[in-house]
Amino acid sequence: MSRIAAVDAFCLERPADALSPRAEHCFLLRIVTEDGLTGWGEGHGSPHVMRAAVEAPVTHASAQGLVHLLLGAEAGDIPALRHRLDRGTQWIGRDGAVAQAIAAAELALWDLAGQRAGRPVAKLLADAPARDVRAYASGKVAATPDATHARLAAERAAGFDAFKIGWPPFGADAEADCAYLDAARDAVGAHDLMLDAAQAWDAATAAERARLFARYRLGWIEEPLDRDDLAGQAVLRAQRLTPIAAGEGECGLPGLKRLLDHGCVDVLQPDVTRAGLLAALQAAGLAQAEGLAVASHSFTTALNVTAHLHLLAALPGTPLLEWPVRPLLLWAELFPDAPRVMAGRVTVPDAPGWGLAPDPIALRRWALPGSAADCGSVRPP
Repeated sequence: MSRIAAVDAFCLERPADALSPRAEHCFLLRIVTEDGLTGWGEGHGSPHVMRAAVEAPVTHASAQGLVHLLLGAEAGDIPALRHRLDRGTQWIGRDGAVAQAIAAAELALWDLAGQRAGRPVAKLLADAPARDVRAYASGKVAATPDATHARLAAERAAGFDAFKIGWPPFGADAEADCAYLDAARDAVGAHDLMLDAAQAWDAATAAERARLFARYRLGWIEEPLDRDDLAGQAVLRAQRLTPIAAGEGECGLPGLKRLLDHGCVDVLQPDVTRAGLLAALQAAGLAQAEGLAVASHSFTTALNVTAHLHLLAALPGTPLLEWPVRPLLLWAELFPDAPRVMAGRVTVPDAPGWGLAPDPIALRRWALPGSAADCGSVRPP
């Protein structure tokens, strides 16, 4: 039977240590069917709040935890289950952590669907998906322009032909920004170079920076403005100073469509661990129909990146996969057999579903108390 027998929420934390100066966190969701298939999904946000969204008791038909909406349901009809999850949680959150937990559940359902069909998820989405996808090396600026130059040069030597830098201290000072971009352009040569401004500016400042940065021939400036400043971003894009990218913070199709409807982007960047695969796929289709580009936002674990890999392989054209060049240490521990980038390309796994699952020893090692690995399957009281 394909009915759902268990829903397991995992909050994972790797404490800061000599190898990582900051604690690492991620949220994984496991769905098990009565016939023993296991599907995995990831949500990108606060693991603790997502777990609460999974485990919350029923207080109303439109305010219940995901476990109550999933257990006993047939796993195969993903659009219907997605609708059930959206309707059953609309009084506890239509965005943010609740939507991110739903995205994790939806991804786990896609993993199950691929396994049941004996096909990779990419082949559920398209008859002839791409065999591999072009990846761009994505990382924050280093402490200095020289250090940034050294890192980018190493990434170029490793075979990447597209690169992105950004995040603080970038954005605070125009002269310092140019020093970073001088170093970056010198390191990558004529290859594609993109910038993540991380919502650093208002519209007027962003326009000034775009003019100043014209000589660097940027592939895009990502999130130059506050995510809610749709009017400002539309005005900025209309000036055609540089391509504008956004979409990573949207947790469903309505938010992604707003960016398109308001003319805010040249490059749409859905994140399936926030918006879900169905919404990302539909939004990508709408963007490409308008002649816009699509790139992923994929910056946590290998499950996140692999799910995006399947999505992008199913799209026409040449969408770009974000590849974290300084991934979480949890990445290698949880997914030692994850896809690897070779000469700037990542091959889509040909195994059923996503083609990977977390290592059970690492899962138990880093699961926080109260996670499924600690207390067993999450079931209604």
